[in-house]
Amino acid sequence: MINDQIEIRSIANRAELESVYDILGNAFPVGRDFFQMRLDHDSAYDSSTTWIALQQEAIASTIQVFPLNIRVEDAEVKVGGIGSVATVPEYQGKGYCKQMLHRLTEWMEQQEYDLSLLFAILTPFYEKSGWSTFPQTLYELNKANIKVNSSSNYDIRPFDPTHLDDVSNIYKQFNETRTCTVIRPAAHWKDRLQFPKWKASTCFLAIRNGVVVAYGHISEQTEDGAAYLEELGYLKGEEGAVVPLFHALVEQRPEVSRILAYLPEDHHLTEKLTSWGAEKKTKRYMMWKIIRLQPLLAKLAALFQKRLQNNKAYAGKSLQIRLDCAGQEAYIHYLDGQLSIEADPRQGMEYSKITLTQEELTILLFQGCDSSNPEALHDPVLGALFPKQNPVFYNLDRF
Repeated sequence: MINDQIEIRSIANRAELESVYDILGNAFPVGRDFFQMRLDHDSAYDSSTTWIALQQEAIASTIQVFPLNIRVEDAEVKVGGIGSVATVPEYQGKGYCKQMLHRLTEWMEQQEYDLSLLFAILTPFYEKSGWSTFPQTLYELNKANIKVNSSSNYDIRPFDPTHLDDVSNIYKQFNETRTCTVIRPAAHWKDRLQFPKWKASTCFLAIRNGVVVAYGHISEQTEDGAAYLEELGYLKGEEGAVVPLFHALVEQRPEVSRILAYLPEDHHLTEKLTSWGAEKKTKRYMMWKIIRLQPLLAKLAALFQKRLQNNKAYAGKSLQIRLDCAGQEAYIHYLDGQLSIEADPRQGMEYSKITLTQEELTILLFQGCDSSNPEALHDPVLGALFPKQNPVFYNLDRF
């Protein structure tokens, strides 16, 4: 009989990490090496982010937290990515994973994470633990419909590590104020050359006059005969490189019939995909959880202030708003053109109250207000605080 008393904590030594690799290798078809290569080649890896549930000293379940810094326009928030979730078969169905997720939420709050992110197919399981689904736009293109002009001013060639700085600079420039993109430090770029997802993808460069002006990745073939455009970035003024680069990447996958891509709406390739008959689909594999509402919004205070100052309807107004979301609250004050966000109400001040679900608030944070939003988000002040964004979360940053 199994004792229901379990111990939940981060790993204590390398031997426990090796056991975690074994559990993950048995649980997922990608195998043990996939998980070991990802962590062993991450120079920023901290063992405090690998968590286990122990039943009578045996590891029953494991979860990995991937620390990320993500942009919201020109601001930055701290995100705990949840991945590598697995339970040993004999311990499944006993609620160990759910208990770990609860404990990890407490830990992330203590470590001053603002949000948590995960990707899941079985979304109801994580919804019960407080994560909410988030809509992402996926373009699905029949490869036979691609039409390109064979002539080009760009030299398209395979990536080699001597161009890593060129690629990282293009990524930084292309995504400098792009909401939902991950901030990648220089050390991370060197690490990712050994990451399984990078190794499994094919990377090409577009070069003009000896200068690398664009880069792109395409995934290996998926089980259902498709390939993902993992990422494609380009310098301003070099939009002409996008189509020949995309075509060269697609030619590396002659066996696939469909190309899948998560792209921001303002990407130069998006219009092309649409003109080639790409189907636009909404996927809800991405899930968010707000860990600390007030500190999260406080990090965005300067951004909110700038948005209100640039909005004709609200630039000269005063606003006092109580924002309620997922059992947390924050108090927004906009007076004389200055904005602050506080944890407690000011004495004697009256507030207008806005209540949002977690899904609604994350849509506002990362996509902003537009006509496709639920009716609940059509409040004019929300439109001023959260204007429309062109976000993207790249496949190569998934965990």
